[in-house]
Amino acid sequence: MLEKFIKKDKNEELEAILDEKNVEEQAKNLLQGILYKVEVSYKDYKRAKVTDRTEGEYVEEILRNIQRKCNKIETIKLSEKVDDNDIQAELEKNKFYIKDNNIISYPIEKKLLYAIEKNSNNNKIVNYKYGILAKSLSNLIMTGKNIDRLEVFRDFNGWSWTTIKSELENIKANLIYQTIRILLDEEFLDGWNQDTDGIIDYVQIMKEELTNRYGEILSEQILEKIEQISIVNEIKENEIYKNEVIDLLTEVNKKIEKFENTKENIQEITESKKQASKEIKDIEKILNQESRIKQEYERRNSGVDLKHKVFSIRVLKQQLNDRKQQLLNEIEESNYLLNPSNYLYEKNELIKQKEMFEVVNYKEEQIENLLIEFEKLFLECFYLQIDKVKEQEDIVKLIYKFRYFMLLPFNMKKSIKDVKELNDLVIKAEKKLVKLAVEKKVIVNVPFEIMQHVFETRIIILEELYYKITTEFEKFFVQIFDENISEEKFEIMPKEKTKINKKIKIFI
Repeated sequence: MLEKFIKKDKNEELEAILDEKNVEEQAKNLLQGILYKVEVSYKDYKRAKVTDRTEGEYVEEILRNIQRKCNKIETIKLSEKVDDNDIQAELEKNKFYIKDNNIISYPIEKKLLYAIEKNSNNNKIVNYKYGILAKSLSNLIMTGKNIDRLEVFRDFNGWSWTTIKSELENIKANLIYQTIRILLDEEFLDGWNQDTDGIIDYVQIMKEELTNRYGEILSEQILEKIEQISIVNEIKENEIYKNEVIDLLTEVNKKIEKFENTKENIQEITESKKQASKEIKDIEKILNQESRIKQEYERRNSGVDLKHKVFSIRVLKQQLNDRKQQLLNEIEESNYLLNPSNYLYEKNELIKQKEMFEVVNYKEEQIENLLIEFEKLFLECFYLQIDKVKEQEDIVKLIYKFRYFMLLPFNMKKSIKDVKELNDLVIKAEKKLVKLAVEKKVIVNVPFEIMQHVFETRIIILEELYYKITTEFEKFFVQIFDENISEEKFEIMPKEKTKINKKIKIFI
């Protein structure tokens, strides 16, 4: 009864918010339809995804995004054309258009909700100190967030769970976002997405969290792969960004070439240091004698136009002191590089940058291998999660999370479960998880082949699963089912004391 009142209250709250906005009637109907479908689907979504967010919290965020960031929502027919060519092109590409908190959308609920989520994004959620990565990482995480927010509405309908890969706006962003969510939990990602202009360094926080949970080596490798994938993801959508990466790669290659010619580079650094020291002495002589300052003042102002004149002795002194500080910084940098261990460190850092920027030239097969390597690192971390879990309830959650991981789309053709390169590592995770679940009396001693299918089933409530072994033409077959759904049977190799035609519950 309480839930009914809460849901009624949310619908009334939506109506009140929309009454204050410039929202067309059709758009209002679409938004009411979204809330209804969320109400129907959320229970299954919450169970399958293992999320702590309640339906009320999820809906409240939608309402908050509309209230804060949506001034006008307009829908147009799919056959309708708008006069503005830029708007029309955007509509044809994305099915929606956003500008200045105004949304134009075709009358498609999924696209309207995605537009609302995208419009609520902060401009930048990665600290500026990460340079060109600030943009690509921000966009990767925010796009993943947008797709994540649509999942309950897109993939669940109250009786089934179906993921249509073509409906995902960006499979790479979704894959990375969901993998991070399993590694660090959704609370971390929620905090990151709410950051404004990268004020808080969430990349550093992520590194620290990963290190605390999985160790420094895995943490560094995971971050490296996320950064590379973010660049790959961004250059596919943004030609200007692609050219910026190419320019940076060219610059880094030049620096590496210089560092590799150690003798010549050291000589150049040493000479630069000598020149800087000499110039500092000259500046100090000028500053320490009033007559020299006046001479320098007259020299700089002689024969130059008004725009380039030094307007006072005081300004000249400030300029000289600024130059002196700049030279001192250059000498400090030279001293740093003249230390052999520092020289080697900086060279290795440049090589890392080169490896990161080289993804701009990756072919599709190389990009796929990059994603595979990232998921291999995830599985190494997942083993550690299995080793740490003790309580039955937490083991059940881990089984659900692993099932969710296995069903994540990897590309337009495959899910994680279909990636052969991950097969050995996946089997290792399955065996560790099954062994623990049996030992802790979470599941009965189920044949391993059956549990492998459990990890890939889309029957939502795993605790209600049964299996039955039957024989046909001297072959053994298994079927997994609950009270409502039966999956296709599959062949199994029999073992001693195999129970035939007996309905056996999998979870205790």
